[in-house]
Amino acid sequence: MEFSRLAQRMLQSLGVPLRVILLVCCDFLTLFACTFFVLCLRALWGDLNITSYDWMLSMLLLAPFMGLALGLYGVISLPAYVESRKLCALSTLTFGLILALLFAGKASVAYSRIVLVGAWLLSIFLLPVTRRFCRHYFGKFRWWGTPLVILDRSNTGRELWHYLKRHPWLGLSPVDIFTLPPDMEEARRQLKDAERRHPGAIALMLQPSDAHTARFVHEASRYFVKILVVPAQSSGVRQHWFHACDLGTMTGFMLMQNLRRRWRQRLKRALDLVLCLPVVVLCSVPGLLLCLLIRLDSRGPVFYRQRRLGKDGKAFDVFKFRTMRQDADEVLARCLEENPDLRDEWEKDRKLKHDPRITRVGRFLRKSSLDELPQLINVVRGEMSLVGPRPIVEAEIAKYGEVYADYCRVRPGITGLWQVSGRNNTTYEERVSLDRYYVTNWCIWMDLWILARTFPVVLTGYGAY
Repeated sequence: MEFSRLAQRMLQSLGVPLRVILLVCCDFLTLFACTFFVLCLRALWGDLNITSYDWMLSMLLLAPFMGLALGLYGVISLPAYVESRKLCALSTLTFGLILALLFAGKASVAYSRIVLVGAWLLSIFLLPVTRRFCRHYFGKFRWWGTPLVILDRSNTGRELWHYLKRHPWLGLSPVDIFTLPPDMEEARRQLKDAERRHPGAIALMLQPSDAHTARFVHEASRYFVKILVVPAQSSGVRQHWFHACDLGTMTGFMLMQNLRRRWRQRLKRALDLVLCLPVVVLCSVPGLLLCLLIRLDSRGPVFYRQRRLGKDGKAFDVFKFRTMRQDADEVLARCLEENPDLRDEWEKDRKLKHDPRITRVGRFLRKSSLDELPQLINVVRGEMSLVGPRPIVEAEIAKYGEVYADYCRVRPGITGLWQVSGRNNTTYEERVSLDRYYVTNWCIWMDLWILARTFPVVLTGYGAY
């Protein structure tokens, strides 16, 4: 423990956070392990001299410098899907450089292309996994995050404080909070005190929107090297696709809405078809088996149709495997009348954790999310997407409020941020917020990240009932 503190102080004196060193080591070791593993596998299959690949392994030392250029070692952690995209670029650039050197050098030794391609593909998968493990394991230690002083002028500092404490993997560790008074002289004294108590910390200023604010930001810049300025009115806006614009004497922020570009919508649709059609073929036999089990378990049709709202507010029928009894409405009415606790749970978000209407096979289908398998038909028909907001009914429009306009911009999805963020363990307000976040920040990498996260969620059944 004493050694780690000493090492941390030495790194701080050099201006390099220990967190960055760990992430650099994590990336390098992952690339090294992937390459060495594929080399060993290739050596087992045939005549291959591993020692002739020493130079290739040493070339991996350039990867951290490429990662630095790609912005992978910043103060604040990147969103998962953005980080995955950059890690893919890191792996591609690293092995692309090795391949280019092989062609340029015209080496006399015949190097295996399987090793390069295999190590590249394996690292694309493992780099995000090892990073996530590193961040979540070391995130519980106090030294992980960059010290952060919150300068609050909007009375929302405590909310941000608790959020950062709950999410240490973001890379920011709040150490103090100061509520700056309107008086500049008093604010100056507090800023000096903050800098004296926490030298080297980042200042995060939460500010109201007024002309007087610029003076406080300018004053804070006298005491802190880096300052994050968060307007108070942006608390409900989580937008990643933007960049700063120089407007002469002012600075503006250009926000980008990727889903308003037609070619990106076509790209999303193409991804749906490319991934969906093979799955439909592969799942045809298991699907027929599930149909048989449903018919044997209870009377009624195999499929259940429910009217939902899709893109542009157009109604369509969502296909699902039937998971409830035929007399579901009567059973529900009777149970709600006899049990006040169940009635309160139902009125909260129209869901029951132990729903008496669900059949035995239906409970398994819901827990494993296999009841949604027929929605692949909706995807092929262009009514749904593999990834998107949770499909809603007409009665939910009022609950969505102004977010409904965002919802109508995309096709609803079989899976989405809600499904990989806790599902039924989240509140209704959080579901709506996740839908808005998805539409506002969509990119193809977000879809791929959500699809990758869906598999472990389905296998564990987390949040499903």
